[in-house]
Amino acid sequence: MIYYAGATLGILLAIVGGLAFWKYRREQRRLRALDIAAIDAMDPLEFEAYVAKLLKYRGFRNVRLTERYDYGVDVIAEKDGIRWGVQIKRYSNMVRAEAVRQVFTALVRYKCDRAMVVTNSTFSRPARELATDNHCVLVGRDELAEWIVEFQK
Repeated sequence: MIYYAGATLGILLAIVGGLAFWKYRREQRRLRALDIAAIDAMDPLEFEAYVAKLLKYRGFRNVRLTERYDYGVDVIAEKDGIRWGVQIKRYSNMVRAEAVRQVFTALVRYKCDRAMVVTNSTFSRPARELATDNHCVLVGRDELAEWIVEFQK
């Protein structure tokens, strides 16, 4: 009797594990199939989660979303011993310098070393200048599209 219970439990665990793996693989295929136009249709929180997945794929570790009402950092991630604060902006218009100011001033609050702003749009000239002055990495629409293509491979 104990033998049958153990075998049944093993089969059930294998089925549950298989279903979880199948669901995970299906979600991965869906995310890899997205293109930049699909990004434009996402809601902002969905876009934040997607960029977090892209960062993981790009070698960032300990990637986590911050609280819903953050102070300018949407994602915290680590790479090569550097803790990054990432501001994510899904915009239909150009991203202005305020986004760079927000992420840069929030670095201390989140104990981050470097700042990054990721958008599906482009950056204004003042935003690019402020980012350069403060060593903030900007990832605009073209580079984001490259990230997506790499993720799809």
